Amino acid sequence: MSTVLPILLAVGCLAFLILEVFLVSFGTLSVVAIGCGIAGVMLAFQVDQVFGWSMVGSLVVGAPLVLWAAFRLLPKLGFARGLYLKAPDLSEAERTAAAKPATALMGAIGEATSPLRPSGTAVFDGEPCQVVTQGRMLPPGTKIKVVDVTGNRVIVEELE
Repeated sequence: MSTVLPILLAVGCLAFLILEVFLVSFGTLSVVAIGCGIAGVMLAFQVDQVFGWSMVGSLVVGAPLVLWAAFRLLPKLGFARGLYLKAPDLSEAERTAAAKPATALMGAIGEATSPLRPSGTAVFDGEPCQVVTQGRMLPPGTKIKVVDVTGNRVIVEELE
């Protein structure tokens, strides 16, 4: 038996894996790739045991490498650029404002700039902040105090 057919089946297996990355087949091309790989390995073992194990090793190493390369290449292709989100272009001020921990607001006194029903915007030391009340609706201009900060959620209550 010739060694050409098992090698062609192994190459076909890798080619179908590449096609699976670039085409929407809902797994059909993956099943065909697995079938080609199994058939190639079975034929390789009929030729020689060493050739069979070398075919198994080449597919075990080659398949992940081919998939990795295809996924690395995919974002660079024109038709696939819309599939990936771009990183936001933030100015340095926006980056530092986003990184500012909300825990520094604990106990701060400010003023509601929008209706708090129960969430809205308030100003603390000239800085706007999204806040949430504990269920009460407050009109704009109400003096408020931060009573709790959980993550980026700032909970306020009316200052009496």
